[in-house]
Amino acid sequence: MKTKHTIIASSFLAAVLPALSLADSPFTGIQAGATLGYTDASMDWDTDLITDAFNPSNTAAPGANSSKSLDDSAFAYGVFGSYSMALNDSWILGAELAYQGSDISDSMNSIPGFFLTPSNQTEAEVEVNDTFLLGLKGGYLLNPTTLAYSTVSATLTEVEVSSNCPSDGAICNPGSPARSDSDDDNITGWALAVGVEKSLSNNLSVRAEYRYADLGTAEVSAVKQESGESYGIDADVDVTSQTLQIGAAYKF
Repeated sequence: MKTKHTIIASSFLAAVLPALSLADSPFTGIQAGATLGYTDASMDWDTDLITDAFNPSNTAAPGANSSKSLDDSAFAYGVFGSYSMALNDSWILGAELAYQGSDISDSMNSIPGFFLTPSNQTEAEVEVNDTFLLGLKGGYLLNPTTLAYSTVSATLTEVEVSSNCPSDGAICNPGSPARSDSDDDNITGWALAVGVEKSLSNNLSVRAEYRYADLGTAEVSAVKQESGESYGIDADVDVTSQTLQIGAAYKF
């Protein structure tokens, strides 16, 4: 009986000790850190509805060439927090909450798809603001100090569109002062990241990561309809981004 108990205890220890060893690494438990990198974003504009300047119940589809591709690149910064646990001596699984900020924007000299395109001088700008990510993280231990990982996340991003409509007689009333409009939308999407994390001590690690994100489609009113003053211009903006970043994390 004693021999049987010894065998059971030995088997149990053999199963849990590798996991406990990984659990003592900086890759598991509670982590918090910061990132710095560079992001490139595409903002694909599509004018999808025009509302009559005199009767808001009259709407029409845009004319030809209603799309415009915008893009911008900028430095990105962020913070993150995560919790991971060891599944065995090689694999971890966890959840990560992150924030990314950057100064992404692009503009165009005229809104595409409006009927009076030659005289349309209404400018529009698209800004991609803060992004929040909540994801599932899985990792594989390449060696005791190096982890290869991937994160699949849901995203929430604010997109803002602003316009400047001159008194050109195309979209806005030529007898009235120039007007400005703005609208924003919080959009949801997804992101996929792959990276490598290297431990420097039991509590400190550094990482390098690539992330692709399909942030979703913003539905905005670029120019708000006002009877006798301006046509209404509604648009969809599809936003995607690619980010390369480095970061550091501390295990609590």
